[in-house]
Amino acid sequence: MNQDETRCVIEGDSEDRISGLPKNVIDHILEFIPVKDAARTSILSRKWRYIWATFPELVLDNGFRQNFIGKLKSDFTEAVNCILLLHMGDIVKFVLDTKGVFTAKSSYAIIDRWILYVTRNGVKMLTLRTSNDDTYTLPLSIFNCSTLTYLELSNCVFKPPNPFIGFQNLIALHLKGTTFVPATSFCVIKAPLLAKLDLILCRGTQYLNIVSPGLKFLVFRDSHSYLVLDCFMNCKNITLLKLEFNGVVDDRTNDKRSTLEKLLVSSPALEVLRLDSFFVELLSARIVPNLQPSTLSCLWHLHLGVDFSKMCHISYVLQLIKSSPNLRKLHISVHATSDDAEAILKYLDTPSCLEQPLDKLEHVAINCFSSSKAELLFVKLLLSRSPSLLKMCIDQLADIDIDIALELMRFPRASPRAELFYSRYKDNSVI
Repeated sequence: MNQDETRCVIEGDSEDRISGLPKNVIDHILEFIPVKDAARTSILSRKWRYIWATFPELVLDNGFRQNFIGKLKSDFTEAVNCILLLHMGDIVKFVLDTKGVFTAKSSYAIIDRWILYVTRNGVKMLTLRTSNDDTYTLPLSIFNCSTLTYLELSNCVFKPPNPFIGFQNLIALHLKGTTFVPATSFCVIKAPLLAKLDLILCRGTQYLNIVSPGLKFLVFRDSHSYLVLDCFMNCKNITLLKLEFNGVVDDRTNDKRSTLEKLLVSSPALEVLRLDSFFVELLSARIVPNLQPSTLSCLWHLHLGVDFSKMCHISYVLQLIKSSPNLRKLHISVHATSDDAEAILKYLDTPSCLEQPLDKLEHVAINCFSSSKAELLFVKLLLSRSPSLLKMCIDQLADIDIDIALELMRFPRASPRAELFYSRYKDNSVI
């Protein structure tokens, strides 16, 4: 190879094949690059300097924050200030994680300024994760931002102004460790386009009143106060409902029971339902359940926390199953059990407790299984009434018991294709 040919090969290898791509393609590539590395592309050429500066998504997440471990708080502040100062155009997506960086209230004004800047630049997707002290109060700029379609907040104080017109374009709202402080008697949030609402580890949810007629997904988990469900009565499009609450059912919960019953009955589109043992206890306290056959005709996935030492739990769970003719997936989390209740054993051993076949049921999972007689009879009942069953997974809470395994294998099965898996329980917290 002569000198001219070598020069041609080198020049060919150094050809820039990326800069000529359409801007939307380049932006898509930058989505997968950390901000620190994306900023370095600005030194490639004059064109790349402006490509990075106009990139509409700024993700300053945990990965970005890790670069400042062991450094001064001012270094983090200066870096974020520089990124925002150099940016040109709209900021469609902004993610900010300040955990462990700002721990004093005197620093919150800095976050307020950053939020004000992005809300003035057309932000649609905003994620803010602050330290775990729950003291950062959201600035008014968030409540006044009309462009928001996605809002995710962690460890904040949610205190809307009065009056508050709501989030008119918000589609998804995810709140974790958030404390609601009402301006009046209730914390009213009007979000006519809201489709997804997640409330996890929140406080003050008893003051929450969300007006969202188009809501489809509602998740309420591990919060410190009860969620008043009355405001969701007009949400006829709910397809996913997950409710978990660490509380105690007492005589004061009658109104809560009635409201939850009405919500279930008035949710004709419900497809996925998860209730922990608190809500099963709440609903099962009624002597005569309100549910009728085919009430939950769209429901295909049911996850319940069950106390097998209580007749009311077992009878209500079977009532729910009977009311779900299209149920395909059933997940039972054993909350407690006992072999002392003869009435429960007699009830489960009676064919009339579940006369109808579960024609659509294909998958069953039971975790925290402790091999009580009530649990074994429940498994036997499901196997004998599920002609379409493909797989049943039983996760034993203690070590595997060979005698129990043999007994499970001997249970008659309505489905010739049904496989039974019996193993040691591992808490993966996945439905």
